Amino acid sequence: MTRQERKLSVKRLFIDATMTIIQEEGLEEVSIRKVAKITGYNSATLYTYFKNLDHLILLASIKFLKEYITGLDTYTAEAADPLEEAILIWEFFCKCSFEKPEIYKSIFFSNIDFNRKDFENYYEIKEFYKIYPEEITTSFAKFHRMILKLDIYERNKILLVEIAREKLISPSNVTTVNDMQVLIYKGLLEEATKAENFHRRKVLCNRAIKYIKNCYKLFVLEECRLLK
Repeated sequence: MTRQERKLSVKRLFIDATMTIIQEEGLEEVSIRKVAKITGYNSATLYTYFKNLDHLILLASIKFLKEYITGLDTYTAEAADPLEEAILIWEFFCKCSFEKPEIYKSIFFSNIDFNRKDFENYYEIKEFYKIYPEEITTSFAKFHRMILKLDIYERNKILLVEIAREKLISPSNVTTVNDMQVLIYKGLLEEATKAENFHRRKVLCNRAIKYIKNCYKLFVLEECRLLK
């Protein structure tokens, strides 16, 4: 085993252990002590491979995107243009994320502070797929530009720029639509993480989809069958 292979193997052990804790006890129960106990390594080893516990939790959380990433290609197959594709991407994203709001919040609204845009949003997901190459699917190949970003503003901007390129919205409105959609999603996802709203997650999900579609309605330059 090469040094790089060993590094990826050890990282995988830590990530798998963290995933086990998240699944069995919840995201808030993850601790360095628990991860170290499961892996058989001491806590100091964790800091050799990860910046901190949040960094490890982030990578473990990405594993929970599997349902979304693998199903994306099929869910958007009927899209006739970039606008329809973006609508369906948001719809499927909401359906997946509101089932696991704590996980998606930890991925896309993390408090990790280390050059997010240039490092976390690209390097970390790329590193994840080195550790878990079996997670690469046809959806990944098609949507890799978006998937390789953890900054949700940048992810959505990719979709909006494509819509503008097809003259379905004005380029001057891309930032406005992006801000509106992400703020709506963030606010309703936050509500879905609250214990008292556990049984309202589907309602909150449908509300997010409706309001995000309404953002498109305000700015689209042509009729769209998915906005009727």
